[in-house]
Amino acid sequence: MHVFASSLFASISTTTRDLLTAGGIIVAAVVAGIIVDRVVVGSLRKFAANTEAKLDDVIVDAIKGVTVWIFVLVGLYLAMPFIPLPENIDGEITIGARVAVMLLSVFVVARLGTGIAVHYAHRVLPSSASLARLVVNLAIFSIGILVIFQTMGIQIAPIIAALGVGGLAVALALQPTLANFFAGIQLLSMKEVKTGDYVVLNSGEEGYVHDIGWRATTLRPLRNNLIVVPNTKMTDAIITNFELPSRPYGVLLGVGVSYASDLAQVERVSIEVAREVIKRIDGTVPDFEPIVRFHTFGDSSIDYNLIVQCTEFPAQYLAAHELIKALHKRFQEEGIEIPFPIRTVYMKNTDG
Repeated sequence: MHVFASSLFASISTTTRDLLTAGGIIVAAVVAGIIVDRVVVGSLRKFAANTEAKLDDVIVDAIKGVTVWIFVLVGLYLAMPFIPLPENIDGEITIGARVAVMLLSVFVVARLGTGIAVHYAHRVLPSSASLARLVVNLAIFSIGILVIFQTMGIQIAPIIAALGVGGLAVALALQPTLANFFAGIQLLSMKEVKTGDYVVLNSGEEGYVHDIGWRATTLRPLRNNLIVVPNTKMTDAIITNFELPSRPYGVLLGVGVSYASDLAQVERVSIEVAREVIKRIDGTVPDFEPIVRFHTFGDSSIDYNLIVQCTEFPAQYLAAHELIKALHKRFQEEGIEIPFPIRTVYMKNTDG
């Protein structure tokens, strides 16, 4: 069998043998690259995941998948002597190989740069991560493309000059987009709104800040959808941030009692009820001493605020829910009346 294979291979023309050899080298290189990427790089990822440092994860993620292309390029380099090509294209092949290597290098550097930028952005200001990724990618790929053009023998000075003139025209055409971009940078630099904060805009939109991107800020309201707000609208809006200056924050429950009520009794009962409620439900501050503040002689009731504290914004709804139920039950037991809205009308007798 071995003799037959040898004779069959010998009977094939030299060109065909060279092409088969080149194809075998390329296939072997692809297979080796896949094995190295799956086994070696996969093992490195598992090792990096078990360490406390995060930069090793960034480095491993940057080379994941790239090893296959490295082996492909090496395979092509080793297979080139077996591929019959005209001698007058050696220069073009050399330039093509350099461009391929540089493109791969730019891709790896961009992955590494964005990974590092996002890592430090999460440590310094988490909401700037997506913007940092965009800026680093643009910078690295722009420089990389210019260097590749220079390697290909293309003069980049006219390109840079054209980009300067064209950039002005593009800036005018993309004025709203650029305004949103710089508004996003302004939002991040102020540090008054960040990812995870619960905010309410004067235009009515509210929710947790999900992301501050290069064009828009996304809010996630309690009904769990997304509201996309252009960054220029965010910078122009009056924003109430429920996370600043600090947590927890006060929750005011408005209550009205009859004019015939003993206000000292109302205050005592309200505080007792509030103490009991905040100790048994989640999201409130159990050590906070509830506060009662009478504030208005209303049309049919004396109105006051019952104040407790919550550790997060959604907890106020459960707190108000439980306080209303408990106050209603206790007021009935204590004989404290919550009056219906009433109005007394006096008719003046005009008969002589």
